[in-house]
Amino acid sequence: MRKMSSSLLVKEILLSKNPYSWLNQLGHITASGLVICDNSVLLIFHPYINQWFQPGGHIEDGESPIEAAIREVYEETGFICALNSDDLEPVDVDIHEIPANPKKNEGSHLHIDLLYRLKVLREEKPCEVIMFDWFSFDQIESARIQRALVKLSP
Repeated sequence: MRKMSSSLLVKEILLSKNPYSWLNQLGHITASGLVICDNSVLLIFHPYINQWFQPGGHIEDGESPIEAAIREVYEETGFICALNSDDLEPVDVDIHEIPANPKKNEGSHLHIDLLYRLKVLREEKPCEVIMFDWFSFDQIESARIQRALVKLSP
């Protein structure tokens, strides 16, 4: 990744022609879903990073970030979801570096991830073969998900 401060890098990504495009080599805006049901959170096991995360990923052409979050949750877990409230704002925004992935011919880059709280409508067969499971709030190790849960608590 090019050497510049994180804030300058984020600004350059946000001001780019298409900040959602995964073709932006500096980074891009992504979307993910925080699916909560019965005091448990739906997580996937990321096969490359080898950690449990909320489902999410890249925003396709013509998609809103919310639509992308809903699609990614479905593709990775088979759960068809909807936004959990009328509030269109993300629950959390996180900026993190994605390590280089030589298998995908990708260098390291930033993700500016928008996290949306989603509710399950129904379950179908997932499109992708990714391990997923439900975790109780006290089992969550991700500082980001813990931060989002604190924001959502009454």
